Amino acid sequence: MTRKCLLIAGVALLLGASTAAPIALPAYADDLQGQTKQDFIDALAPKTRGLTLSNQGTQGTQETTQQTSATPQKDMRIQFEFGSAKLTDSARAVLNELGAALQSDQLAAYQFSLVGHTDAVGSDAANLKLSQARAASVKDYLIGQFHIDPARLESSGVGESDLADPSNPSNGVNRRVVITNIGS
Repeated sequence: MTRKCLLIAGVALLLGASTAAPIALPAYADDLQGQTKQDFIDALAPKTRGLTLSNQGTQGTQETTQQTSATPQKDMRIQFEFGSAKLTDSARAVLNELGAALQSDQLAAYQFSLVGHTDAVGSDAANLKLSQARAASVKDYLIGQFHIDPARLESSGVGESDLADPSNPSNGVNRRVVITNIGS
């Protein structure tokens, strides 16, 4: 009898579990799509053309690889509270990935520019100030949480002057921070 009750309870539990709602991922999981540590390394590490020059002299062979002229950069989907430079949980999740990337061997020797952008809602002056504050907030977070040398990061803002989607000036895609590798 006890076995029969246990069997019925087990089946009921199993059936109940199969109809339960799936576990939801944190809200910021989608924000990390394309913004993982490796994504940042791939986007920000200088690329080479694959052209190797060989200089054969009396001292042996010396090979050099030429760098491409394109400046490595990446738009980041950093979420801020509305009209604020305060980082959201999803912003911190993205910046945790970026911070780990900046500490990596592939990026540790480089300096970076952080440029804040806004949408076109609000005045030009307010958006310029907000974009500067947002870039500074990102910089401060990376310095505070990852001990990135402040000399490796510069921040600025351009307000609404460089919209990612000029056909829709209020689109959220315009609210972003662009990180650019500015060399070593």
